[in-house]
Amino acid sequence: MRRKEFEVENREEIEAFLREKHDGVLTFRGSDGWPKAVPLNFVYHADAIYFHGSKAGEKMRGLADDPRAEFVVYEAHAFIPSYFSDPVRACPATVFFRSVRIRGTVSQVEDLQEKAGALGALMAAMQPEGGHAPIDAADPRYVPELKGVGVLRLDSESVSGKFKFGQNMSGKKREGVLAGLENRNWPGDPETMAWIRAKAPHDSAGR
Repeated sequence: MRRKEFEVENREEIEAFLREKHDGVLTFRGSDGWPKAVPLNFVYHADAIYFHGSKAGEKMRGLADDPRAEFVVYEAHAFIPSYFSDPVRACPATVFFRSVRIRGTVSQVEDLQEKAGALGALMAAMQPEGGHAPIDAADPRYVPELKGVGVLRLDSESVSGKFKFGQNMSGKKREGVLAGLENRNWPGDPETMAWIRAKAPHDSAGR
């Protein structure tokens, strides 16, 4: 059952997460009828998801037959041991995470200007230090590559986000998790603590 307290309704928060991440998993129906799940790099640009690859292959064949797809972006922030909140039972063990699911249709981009814009945005996200000539559809150095590469755009029909950071816990158990993370101090734990404090409701009673 999907917990409503973890759902994210703030579109800006979802878009910020999509701009922060560069990899996800695209799921679609393959040309053989089986469901396919393909990990790939992406960029969120102009209100759409863009990714690239060869113009031939399983992904292109499957999406040509049926352009419906779902794209998932996920980050596991921290494993939360059961003993952070319960000294006996294993049940409370969990993972705090952020995820976004996008359902829509995929189109192959043919316009060279759109291709250049999408690939330029991808480079800016993954190689922000630059070190290359701007990707320009009018630059003869890029024209052959822009014509040869496959660029796909996922236009969303629905978007849902789920950010789990202990919103369902009582104040007392949440404080136990915060204390456990502070003492453990693994990479990512301070950021997880900040997310807990930002997302979990205040419980002055400490129940």
